[in-house]
Amino acid sequence: MKLRHVLLAIAIAAIWGFNFVAIKVGVAAVPPFLLTGLRFLISALPAVFFMARPNLPWRFIIGFGFVLGVGQFGLLFLALKMGLSASLASLVMQLQAPFTMLFAWLALKEIPIARQLIGAAIAFSGMAVIGYERWAGPDAVPLLLCVIASMGWAGANIIAKQAKPDNTLAFVVWSSLVPPLPMFALSLVFEDHAAISAALLHPSLVAIASVLFLA
Repeated sequence: MKLRHVLLAIAIAAIWGFNFVAIKVGVAAVPPFLLTGLRFLISALPAVFFMARPNLPWRFIIGFGFVLGVGQFGLLFLALKMGLSASLASLVMQLQAPFTMLFAWLALKEIPIARQLIGAAIAFSGMAVIGYERWAGPDAVPLLLCVIASMGWAGANIIAKQAKPDNTLAFVVWSSLVPPLPMFALSLVFEDHAAISAALLHPSLVAIASVLFLA
């Protein structure tokens, strides 16, 4: 592998890792469901006006957007708001790999090989060790939400595999139109209206920076 490729891979990992810090800072300034909706709204706009809609059935675009936006990010943001640490969340979300393998077996009939099964067993064992002391304390609910969020990520992987988009960027941009409406609706129902108003009408620089980085 070329050095340039290695550095790019490290850069991607660093950006993804810092993403959890941005989420943790963001949910302290903006209600989590509202923050999720804003993250996807800005991811879609204005880019959607410059990209043709992927030549795919709407069920793939809507399904991917909903599972990724509501199922993964919505629950992840809520878990971090409820007190889960950014570092632990970044580890737990990697359960998406063995969950993707499981869902691929169930939905796509992709039978895992022995080496993959051993790797999945090690991953789940490691998470069990990490989460052992947290299942009975205040971290139990946010930790469970994060595990479910990783399942949402895995589900989105399966939908993307089934969709096989020719233009992945356009697929992601158009699917980003899906989460804002349900997330804003959930925000209105479950989150404090004063906090919503403050975040929208008087956003702090930290809130703005967080939303822009996440988007």
